[in-house]
Amino acid sequence: MLLNALRARARRRLKALTPIATVLLALVFAVPLTAGITATAASAAVPNPTVTGPITGGCSPSCPSPPGPASGIHIPDALGGNSNLPELASAGYIEEEYFFEGTATAFERDPDAPAWDSTGQWTARPSTTIAPAAYKTRMLVRRPTDPAKFNGVVVVEWLNVTAGVDLAPDYGYFRQEVLRDGFIWVGVTAQAVGVNGGFPPGFGLKSYDPVRYGSLVHPGDSYSYDIFSQAAQAILNPVGVNPLGSSDYVITAMIGDGESQSAGRMVTYFDAIQPLAQLFDGFLVHSRGATGAALFAGAGGAVPSNSKMRTDQVPVLVFETETDTVGHFNARQPDGPTYRLWEPAGTAHADLYDFTYFNLNKATQEPFYPDQACTFPQNSANQHYVMNAALLRLSQWIIDGTPPPSAPPITVVGGVIQRDAFGIALGGIRLPEMDVPTQTQQGVGNTGSPFCILFGRVLPLPVPLSSVYRDHGNYVSEFVRATNDLEKAGFLLDPDAEEAKTQAAESGVP
Repeated sequence: MLLNALRARARRRLKALTPIATVLLALVFAVPLTAGITATAASAAVPNPTVTGPITGGCSPSCPSPPGPASGIHIPDALGGNSNLPELASAGYIEEEYFFEGTATAFERDPDAPAWDSTGQWTARPSTTIAPAAYKTRMLVRRPTDPAKFNGVVVVEWLNVTAGVDLAPDYGYFRQEVLRDGFIWVGVTAQAVGVNGGFPPGFGLKSYDPVRYGSLVHPGDSYSYDIFSQAAQAILNPVGVNPLGSSDYVITAMIGDGESQSAGRMVTYFDAIQPLAQLFDGFLVHSRGATGAALFAGAGGAVPSNSKMRTDQVPVLVFETETDTVGHFNARQPDGPTYRLWEPAGTAHADLYDFTYFNLNKATQEPFYPDQACTFPQNSANQHYVMNAALLRLSQWIIDGTPPPSAPPITVVGGVIQRDAFGIALGGIRLPEMDVPTQTQQGVGNTGSPFCILFGRVLPLPVPLSSVYRDHGNYVSEFVRATNDLEKAGFLLDPDAEEAKTQAAESGVP
């Protein structure tokens, strides 16, 4: 079990701390640097910010738009809302918010290094034209209340600001696995929109709650990569206030994570900044496009198109939904010692499971995902099951060197996803509802409000269910077989497999 393996590694690391501390200087001068010592030296170059918190208090019911909860009690959570807090409590978790501040650096291409190309083997350096700038932002921490439950892995998610709201889509997807296996999750407000706001107006932290967040300062996204590194530095090597609450939470691995726009940031961070900072042990990049995000705003900041992930760093698992497959296609690369690509067929960039989680925020009038009016029902495939597996398999890869299984890609010919007679994508990781369908789940094809193109769609099967399955028993038998196959292949975890099989058995299909 991952939890036991991580605890054993944590004990080994703790026992090794004292001798390492006493002989480190001698080793540095006596022998060539090892990879581990090099990483330590690199991470030491990242400034350690000043951390304050946990943050308490907030504004009254007279706050500007949007108002705070009617009770006047501010819930320190611009993501989950009061409706989601019982989920944390029932799992033995607590949520706390911390501010961190310091001076951030922008980066540029190193002109003395090889030219940047699509391989992702990029060399960056601190900018010589963009001056360092002061910042103050926040992180949200969700951790077990009992350190004994902590499995040693911290997942640091780059909060997504596409909708003008600080959102944590990946926490929404893999939160079941986070809570049941003892991960710590940290959400970082790395980009300016999260602090200062954008469109729609009113959802930036400073405008949402000027009392609580009025002191925050964000100088712009050119500094976002260093801000993310400094958040990781504060978690891994706390000075003063520990964002994890105490030193009893011993970290054995830290994962950088981001979805959609934040995945583009993760691509550039991984290829250009990770070699400098060396703070993360692995990366989960979810729903990226073919190109990384700009290194800085303006001329010269763009990165090469079709940006692949470099292969000389820590493990990275790239997770592409069906929605993103064609857009990412030109950046596909083969699996290797440090790279995995998972493409689950029939999944959507933002599905009903994740969307429902965000909309619980409306219970407390906190920032929430904007309402959308779509032509078709939103995709409801169980992408979150595969995300749960991705988080666990990546953690095992980091901890004990066991790589995640390789998966066939979704079948794309001439820029078009190929489909079966039911309209379901061919190839990819096959959730049981793709091979034993009751509906047609697609990651594309929805229309309506602007974000609907990301939501995928659900269509009725083009034939009656009675013509596909003899009876309910036949359907359940086929579903159980497909579920067991996916679990055996390593793309589905046992609790999720059992849940899926139970739901199939309790359904009225056909």
